Amino acid sequence: MTKKTKKTPTSKVDYEAMPPHPMEGPVTDRRAQFRTLTRSAPVDRTSDRAFLASKLTMLRMHPGLTQRERAEGEAMLALVFGTKAKKKTPPVPGGVGYGMFYTDEFRTAFARGTSFSYEIVCPNPPGGNIDTSLYLTATNRAHKGVEAFVAYQGQDDTRFKVFDWARHRPRSRRWQVDIPFAELTPYLGSTVAHDSELQTLLVWNSSVEIGTNQWRNEVLLRNRATDQWDLIYRFDYPSMTVKQQRGFVGSWGPIVETFQSHYSNTALLGFLNTKLSALNARGQWSDWDMLSESHSTIQNDSRGFSPLFIDPNYSLVVKS
Repeated sequence: MTKKTKKTPTSKVDYEAMPPHPMEGPVTDRRAQFRTLTRSAPVDRTSDRAFLASKLTMLRMHPGLTQRERAEGEAMLALVFGTKAKKKTPPVPGGVGYGMFYTDEFRTAFARGTSFSYEIVCPNPPGGNIDTSLYLTATNRAHKGVEAFVAYQGQDDTRFKVFDWARHRPRSRRWQVDIPFAELTPYLGSTVAHDSELQTLLVWNSSVEIGTNQWRNEVLLRNRATDQWDLIYRFDYPSMTVKQQRGFVGSWGPIVETFQSHYSNTALLGFLNTKLSALNARGQWSDWDMLSESHSTIQNDSRGFSPLFIDPNYSLVVKS
């Protein structure tokens, strides 16, 4: 007689019972409005191609990757480019003018979600000798998260963009939000830091598991006129935690991403009050923590930027 083995009940996560994120409050869904604004904005293919090419440069200059991780990163970027990213391909001029990369331990310090908030110091125009591109960007640690950032193209074209690393086909769909600054008046404010009055844009983005191996990317902007958050982008996709915790994408915090060999006399640029929160395996959000020296390292590729001030490592404003 065959003895029946007793099955251990499989535990299920009650995603509906998970607590809301601690920063949540009244949220207005503005996605349709931002899709309309994006469709009406002129497409800048030069800037878009430069964004992807610059990532190859960042990969090759990344301070903390192993040889295997670099190879995996090049293969991934080749899929994004739609071309072969050969090792002999010369890097585009640029890199990281100044900014933070997460430590390996902090990079993976989440289980079911990671959330990120920062104020981007974004004068318009940027001033100085900027005649190509410059991006003020960051990731929230998730490999398939988004970059929600300010993009400069010369002096007369400043935009807020969202690039979603979770989208695959067609490649053009990775670009999801592209809004000229003229349309962002309700979201632009003024913040005083170290006796400097700075124009800022408050951004919140997150990557969260919403079901078994199902994740969601979201981007919100703080509406200064209504004093609440506006949801401007959302995308649901399949993934697993282990895939979110590894890989080149997701390894950098707030950075000044550069495309010229040298910058000079620009207006003050940077980031204020960078903070992160993690959703653990039990479905509990951690408190918001300011990005610290123990969580990140500084990279400077000598493009002409130096810190006006740095509050390690959550606030950084650079001059050139």
